[in-house]
Order: sequence, then C-alpha cells, then structure tokens
Amino acid sequence: MPTLSTSEPAPAVTATTQAATTQAGATQAATGPTNLHKNLRVYMLDLLPTVPYYTGYLCAALGSVDRLRIDVGAVTYYLDRDFFERRQLIKDPALFDVAKLNSDLNPRLRRALKAGEYLANLVRLLARFKSSAPDVLHVQFLPMIKSSRLPAELWFMKAVRSMGIRIVYTVHNVLPQDGGEGYRAKYQQFYDLADRLICHDTEARERLVNEFKIPAHKISIIAHGPLLEPLAATDAGRARKQLGLTTHEPMVLWQGIIKPYKGVSFLLKAWRQVKAEHKPGKLVIAGTGDADIVKEIRDEVQALGIADSVIMDLRFLSVAEVADYYAAADVITYPYREITTSGALMTGICYGKAIVASRQKAFANTLTEGKNSLIVDFGDVDALARHLSTLIDSPALRQRLGEQARLAFLSGPQWDTIAQQTSDCYQQALLEKADGRA
Repeated sequence: MPTLSTSEPAPAVTATTQAATTQAGATQAATGPTNLHKNLRVYMLDLLPTVPYYTGYLCAALGSVDRLRIDVGAVTYYLDRDFFERRQLIKDPALFDVAKLNSDLNPRLRRALKAGEYLANLVRLLARFKSSAPDVLHVQFLPMIKSSRLPAELWFMKAVRSMGIRIVYTVHNVLPQDGGEGYRAKYQQFYDLADRLICHDTEARERLVNEFKIPAHKISIIAHGPLLEPLAATDAGRARKQLGLTTHEPMVLWQGIIKPYKGVSFLLKAWRQVKAEHKPGKLVIAGTGDADIVKEIRDEVQALGIADSVIMDLRFLSVAEVADYYAAADVITYPYREITTSGALMTGICYGKAIVASRQKAFANTLTEGKNSLIVDFGDVDALARHLSTLIDSPALRQRLGEQARLAFLSGPQWDTIAQQTSDCYQQALLEKADGRA
C-alpha cells in the first residue's frame, strides 16, 4: 500500500511513491518516455465525485509508482463517506467539504451547497497553484461542463494552462450518452485545452480523432480497471442470505446507476417474455437514480405484470452490498443503448458470472460473443429474452461463460499496469512540452 506524506509545501496530503513499477502494457498509445522527470507532482482533480471509485482505485495504484507524487483533489462522497480512507488515501484537507461536515442535508440544499463548494474550490486551487503549482493537473470529471450559465470550468482550465501546468484529461465518455450532441462544441473546447487525453479503447480514440480532430499523438489508450473487486470469496447462497433473498431460482442481475441509456426498460420487456414462457428465475434491478426515473421503473414493472418476479432494490448500495449482489447472481446483464466506457462491466466481469450484453464497440475489447458472453442488438427484445431463457435452462453454459469472463478479466490490464501507463502519460506530457510539440 502507498505511504502518505506531506513533504511538499502545498497543504494537500499525497500518496508518495516507494515501490518499483511494473512494465507498462501494450495499450499505451505512445511509446514510454525515456528522459523521465523525477519527483513528478500530479494533482488529481475530482472535486465533485458522483461516483468516486475510479479516482480512488487509480490514485491508490499510482501511489506505488516510482518518481510520482499524487495530490488527491477530491471531497467526501456523502453516500460512501470513508471510501478514500479505505483505499489509504487522504483527500486534500485544504478543500471546502460540505459533506464532511454534514451528511443529513435536504437534497435540494445539498445540491446548492455542493455547487457553491465546487466553485469555491476551483478558485482556491488557482490561488494555490500560483505559489505551488503541480507539474500535471489530471482531470477526471467536470460536472458542470454542460452548464450554460457559468463556464467556470473552462475559465479554470484556461488559467491552469496559462500557468504552464500540463493538463491530462480522462475521457470517460466522448460525449454525454443522453443528449450529448448538443454539447459537442463545449467538449471540443476542453479537448483542445488538454495537453494529453486518456481514453479507454481504440473506438473512443477514433472518435476523438475523427469527430474532434484531436491529433492521434495527443491521445493515450489506457484500459479501465475493475471497480469494487470482490471483497472475499463469497458463495451465492451466503450472499443471498446476506441480502435477505430467499429465492433459490436462477437470478439475473442489472446493477448500477439507473440512466435511460442503460437499457433497464429494454430488459424489463424481455423479462416479461421470459416469464411468459413460465421460466423460473428472478430479475434483480439494484441501484439508484434520479427520483423520476426510479418511479418510471417501478411503474413499468407494474404495467408489464412482472412484479412478482422482479426484485427492485432502488437505493444507494454499499460496497459490500454490491459485492453480495454480484456474488448472488447467476447472470449479469448490460443491455445498454450506448456506452463509451463501462465501469459496471469491469466490476461485474471479475465475478466470473455469465454475461448478456448489448452489441457495443466499447464492449468488444472485453466480450466475445459465444465465448465469454451472449450478445444482442439493443432493442431486440426477442433475442434478449431468448438468451436469458437459454441461460436459465443451462447451468453448464452459465458456468462456462462465467469462467471465460473471469479469464478475460485476469488476462486484461490490472491497476498496477494501468497506473504505470498513466505515469508514462504524465511523463509524455512533460516531454512534449520540452520538445515543443504541444
């Protein structure tokens, strides 16, 4: 585990490096830099985490990379208040942190306070960077990028760039999945401001090159790591008991943050057909979302007449509860309409369960139809119902697909490799500055 240090004059507490690095994988877009900058300081920016797990796992892994120091620029995630501390990371103590002070606020008041907190922290960071600038600002998420009232994040990025700080930006989604076309011009501005972009697969890089005219040498491909890895070897029976599930029928799981593009409605329509064939099984929808979409899901389950076979746990789930749901499931589903990167897939695949997913380019690097998963076209209700029925009827097929999915996870990049590739990306940003390419 990384050691924590406050040796730099800036007040942020950081993960100081001490272990030898692993060899970077072949997915790095550019060859690794050779003239390395020593004691590189990086500020990881995720000031308003709505899902903090990627940032936390990456920072923890970067703490074991030589010549690298990470300042964790994040605040408390009020639904999982000690997540960063469990990863042995200390958040920047100089940041305003409303959730740290009070987690029982009215949701509307919390949103207003968090927006004000976010803007104040951007200003505070600019003031600090003037006297103690990091070498690299690594931007994970920009939650106000779609705001038309106050382009504060754009001003912040321009100010950071004017200080000579190199900007690395992880492109988790090339455009927002819901209504993204309307924000293309705004995303173009941020992509142009970054010195280097990180994306998770070749399809995302091709979109950046073709749609946004980003030079290919400016983009690093670094895989998405697993989130919320299994806490322990838990069998399905014990996990179901922990969750209070009494069913012994095959269990099909959809888990995540509920968004329209994630295909829950598509899945429910297919499940109605499965149950019309009198197949055994329970469908579990586990996760949270905006109140309106949660109500839509509840209403649709009732309207389809499948309430007796659908278990809905529509709330924020702890890490342990998520792990139990994956362990309890026989089949995991990803019926997405579109996706750039799926942290949910990278979480679920490590549990070794049969997977049914929609046909997405972002899944193609991990899922192979018939080998470690069953694939359907989004919207093909008949095909999805047929695949679910097949898996319900065939424990042997479920086991084979699950074992192959687990092998695909084990053979893919792990966090230590991802961290080394990310460190190489930082070094490349500094070298490009030195040779005048940026």
